[in-house]
Amino acid sequence: MKVQKYLKEGRGQGIGVDYIPWTKTSDYSSLGRATRIKGIKIPRIFHLQSDIQYRAFLLFEYQSKVIDLRETYPLLDVMETIEHEDLRFDKYRDKETNEPYVITTNFLLTLKDEEGKERLIARTVKNTSELKRKITWEKLEIERRYWNEKEVEWKVITEKQLSRQLAKNLEWIRETMLEGSEGDIDKEALSARLLSELFNNDHLPVRNVLRQFDKTEGLPKGTGLFLFRYLIAKKDIRINLNQLIDLLETIKNLTLMEMEEHVWS
Repeated sequence: MKVQKYLKEGRGQGIGVDYIPWTKTSDYSSLGRATRIKGIKIPRIFHLQSDIQYRAFLLFEYQSKVIDLRETYPLLDVMETIEHEDLRFDKYRDKETNEPYVITTNFLLTLKDEEGKERLIARTVKNTSELKRKITWEKLEIERRYWNEKEVEWKVITEKQLSRQLAKNLEWIRETMLEGSEGDIDKEALSARLLSELFNNDHLPVRNVLRQFDKTEGLPKGTGLFLFRYLIAKKDIRINLNQLIDLLETIKNLTLMEMEEHVWS
């Protein structure tokens, strides 16, 4: 049986770098917009089954209070956990083998607050178009009851909270956190100097400050922009990532509308 095979492989088990998702992108010949990506905060390969799951991953990884992400988390004990007499579990079976499918939740996150206290939350990611289907609502009701019994906060998020612009911005800054992305420059020392220059010249367009920084420091063209992205990725500069980042704005104006940091709901 596939379930036993997956359990022997350790799927749905472990935390941090040791976690193995229940479903991998390699399990299916075609998953459309499926993505495999190496994590930065948790350095393992994440298996994301849709574009909207990828956007959610980028946001969760960026948020400081998220210390662990587990994607495609299996609800292996769902039948023992919830009252299910009124639920159509018969719909979740392989038509050829009659083997029951394992119900999963897209993301199980571990959060740590400012006092160091940890808690779990679960998030299911759906396009609004999927919410028009009865079978989607039936599966969501299973997840809702399950996490309610586990006393874990569970919510559904859609593309309305996960805009393409947000994802583009997160991709744009995330690249600077990748190992070796800085080439031969001293990323930490130079970014600290750039941060000072930006706020000492907060009346000038950011683009002008970045260009002048490259000249003053004798750096290759574009280095200042790379370091600016890195400062945002590290949250040394906090701006609203839901909006297009306009380098013709001053740093003062960009930081006036800081994006609130919370796990989207």
